[in-house]
Amino acid sequence: MATTVPPHPRPRRADAERNRSRILAAASELFAERGLDASMPELAERAGVGVGTLYRAFPDKDHLLGAVMAERLRWLAGEIEIAIQAADPWTAFTDVIWKGATLHVKDRAFHQCMRAALELPEVREARSHTLDGFQRLIERAQSAGAMRADVVAEDIPMLMAGVGLSRVAGPGAQWERHLAVVIDGLRAEGAHPLPSRPLSRTQLDAIVRELPCPR
Repeated sequence: MATTVPPHPRPRRADAERNRSRILAAASELFAERGLDASMPELAERAGVGVGTLYRAFPDKDHLLGAVMAERLRWLAGEIEIAIQAADPWTAFTDVIWKGATLHVKDRAFHQCMRAALELPEVREARSHTLDGFQRLIERAQSAGAMRADVVAEDIPMLMAGVGLSRVAGPGAQWERHLAVVIDGLRAEGAHPLPSRPLSRTQLDAIVRELPCPR
């Protein structure tokens, strides 16, 4: 007796992948605009999918936020990889810092809640890759004599968080001025010893996990 072979479910998988891409694109926009105030029904409407489709792709808002943040971090890691190839290590570093700071300031969700996102493996992996890239970028600038020798990649998230806080204060806070002061303090010229040892990555993660996460 002939066995009937069921059709391959590839079309459904392709549809699911298209829906996931639409959801991520919409979530990227809406989280950037409204941060964690964006609701799942709003996200579904922006993506042009049903709420049920949204929840099949992402079980809750934290998982969706995590996927968006992982994409942001992978983008930044890509920018770092390009910068590592640049001829001038200091200019390459500062260009990436400006891009990262702009992400913190203009994207409400990215600045608001790294704590919850770090619970997700894809975010931890993307963030680790980004910090590894920053360390290589920093070491190039230090080898060129342009950056102070006691800075490490684990210093960068705390510096960026400080810049990101200026968003909460409004446009009058002039975050660009704040960042320019931060960057100037990273130069080798005129550097004075820092008062403490740098955080390890484990210590940094422990601090991030204690940060408030508004809902």
